[in-house]
Amino acid sequence: MEFVLSPADGRPLPTGPAYGPVALLSVDEFAADLLQDLEANGLRIGQLHAEYGPAQFELSLAPADPLRAADEQLLARQTVHAAARAHGLRASFAPLVTTTGVGNGWHLHTSVWRDGRNLLPGTGDHGLSPEGEGYLAGLLRELPALTALTAPSVPSSARLRPGYWSSAYAIWGVQNREAALRYIPGTPLLGADQANVELKPSDASANPYLALAAVIAAGLAGVEEKLSLPAPVQDNPGTWSEEQRAAAGVHRLPATPAEQAAALERSTLLQAALGPAAYGAFRAVRDADRAWAAERSAEEVVEAHLWKY
Repeated sequence: MEFVLSPADGRPLPTGPAYGPVALLSVDEFAADLLQDLEANGLRIGQLHAEYGPAQFELSLAPADPLRAADEQLLARQTVHAAARAHGLRASFAPLVTTTGVGNGWHLHTSVWRDGRNLLPGTGDHGLSPEGEGYLAGLLRELPALTALTAPSVPSSARLRPGYWSSAYAIWGVQNREAALRYIPGTPLLGADQANVELKPSDASANPYLALAAVIAAGLAGVEEKLSLPAPVQDNPGTWSEEQRAAAGVHRLPATPAEQAAALERSTLLQAALGPAAYGAFRAVRDADRAWAAERSAEEVVEAHLWKY
């Protein structure tokens, strides 16, 4: 999970260089207390480090079953907010904190297991098993509709733009950080069971329970239907011409809330996964959000969402 820190009195935090220790040192006391608080709350942390954007940081949670993962995502966010407040800071997990800068993502890593074994790795193409290929293919097939649930707020679709490492195109790749679905194979050091799929077009405006339910439904449908994958994209399609993208069958993910809603409306699979009541409530809220934003500028929309998450 990525978040941006801001002093409560509005003073800018020291920043840069990207990913370096200087930015983290500027909030050293906060970081130390945060790690203690996270541990006291029973949360297992992979890492806490400075990210690419100004005053941006990333927190990685250890793997868990889906329900626990959703619970821990919410608990971790609350813990970050509380620790920030104790140090005179404010934390924002909003998809965008400015209209022009990089945004905050909730990069969702998943794998699919049977009888204690990770089904993703295998001896097939690109190091995938048949079940692993089906899982990825199911996610890829439903990806436009999935983003309506994993990146659902009005600023979310504005964040999914080329050139901002947010994955603007419906592609998969092996260790390609520009891909919306990034397959991460296991390594000899960590073991094959560490293989996972990163879903990048996802952020903290999502309801983690609905988002995970949709991901599970899409992936398992691909396994059950024995879906196949196209060739992976190992490049950044944002640098290609429209003709090159068309020839490769590469398409933009929904770029507006209206496009997201239309994609979700076409996905009977994801609607069934949510059920009529949850789907109806979700659509009603998002339709109201879209109508509200239609009368406001991009800057007003970003500002209104800044401290919601």
